[in-house]
Amino acid sequence: MKKCYKMAGTLLAGVCLVTQVNAQTHYGLGAGTQGIAHSFFGVDAGKVNTGSYSTFIGQGAGESNSTGTSNTFLGSYAGNVGNTTGSFNTFIGNVAGYNSNGNDNTFLGFAAGNQNKVGNDNTFIGVSAGNKNQGGNQNTFLGNRAGSADSHGNENVMAGFKSGYLSGGADTGNAFFGSWSGYESKGNYNCFFGFKAGYANTSGSNNTYLGYMSGGSATLVNATAIGANALVTASHSIALGNSAKVGIGYSAPSFQLHLSTDAAAKAGSPDWTVASDSRLKRNITDFTDGLDLLKQIRPVWFQYNGQAGIETGDKKFVGIIAQEMQKIAPYTIGTFTHQDSLGNKTEYLDYDANAVTYILINSVKEQQEVIEQKDLELKEMNAQVAALSKRLEQLERIVASNTAKPLTGSAARVEPNGTGVIVEQNVPNGFSESSAIRYFVPNSVKEARVDVYSVSGVKVNSYPVKERGEGQLTISADDFPNGVFLYDLVTDGKSNGVKKMVIQK
Repeated sequence: MKKCYKMAGTLLAGVCLVTQVNAQTHYGLGAGTQGIAHSFFGVDAGKVNTGSYSTFIGQGAGESNSTGTSNTFLGSYAGNVGNTTGSFNTFIGNVAGYNSNGNDNTFLGFAAGNQNKVGNDNTFIGVSAGNKNQGGNQNTFLGNRAGSADSHGNENVMAGFKSGYLSGGADTGNAFFGSWSGYESKGNYNCFFGFKAGYANTSGSNNTYLGYMSGGSATLVNATAIGANALVTASHSIALGNSAKVGIGYSAPSFQLHLSTDAAAKAGSPDWTVASDSRLKRNITDFTDGLDLLKQIRPVWFQYNGQAGIETGDKKFVGIIAQEMQKIAPYTIGTFTHQDSLGNKTEYLDYDANAVTYILINSVKEQQEVIEQKDLELKEMNAQVAALSKRLEQLERIVASNTAKPLTGSAARVEPNGTGVIVEQNVPNGFSESSAIRYFVPNSVKEARVDVYSVSGVKVNSYPVKERGEGQLTISADDFPNGVFLYDLVTDGKSNGVKKMVIQK
């Protein structure tokens, strides 16, 4: 009996040896027998193969492959139907690359690249990764169902559970990293990094979303959202964080935008545009602070001392002291909290100079009112001076016509043939005690007086002149303060000329 078993074993080994030599290596009912250097294991594995250097392991693996070369299919029905001429492919997993006839593809996982037809140079790793890819090229899908619905996309990278899961179409040049990232994105040249990053994007392109659930509206273009839950809703825009504070040169920023130096700049005006439409405002009241407040503000030169993370070296700045401004205009002062590297927090005062602009506007308005009032007073004074000058001209014409008598000798007391009036310059002019004004009043004059005015045209005194003919009025300096005054000899309600009088005590 032992001799019979030994003989049977020898015959079986001989048969196997002959099979390996003539048809390379193939085992299984219906397994192919053709092609150089092939290895086929399983029912119908490599059934119609004529290509070379292929390895098909599993029932129906590479069953339809004809001239394709250098393929490795491992798993039931891997590369089963579609691959006839495709070469240099590696399909590992049940029905992986089932319908594929492309080249240079690597599909690893159940149904990975299952429907690929002519796509080339793809790498799909994970259950159903790239499952519906038909003609896309140079794609890399890593993760369970990553890029599952992508059919004709090119040069995409999708890594993570269901990354780009419904991204079908002809999308190009995308990079999705993170579970559910770019879940249904069909746009191009997007970069989504993080769990559900870019989840809502459908047809948007050229977007960058970085962070947990970062993203934007479905159809944005050239938008960027950075930070956990960061959301951007307008194209050509950047959103940083979700209610985040941004520090440039700061590890613990205290404001929504916090710079470590004063080196920020923009072209044109130094001011920022603000939303000011009345439709956006409520509780509108007049702001009235002006000159009185402005005069209390003390501008100073100063240097920062390095606390609160403010490092500016020896550079000097012009500004105010917040504690002083808090007493003058408390609405310009706020607070911020600085946190150092050890987590210690300190509260400081900050200053919003916006209101000072409007304080200046109100101050200018107040000063303009004063200027306009002074202008009005000056016009009135000029009118009075013009009237007095006219009277002086009239007197000069009378004198020039020789209708008045000279104020010397006994003839001065004789009534002249005409009715001329004469008033001379006071002597001395520039006096500290008293000064005399010589005059001549004809007998025909019923009423005469000397009126004295300030230079602003206000009457400050009046002296009746009762004598007729030649006379003299003595003015006491005690009746006036120091300054320049105007006097006029008025006869029967008419001016006879204005002269200046100076008092110097």
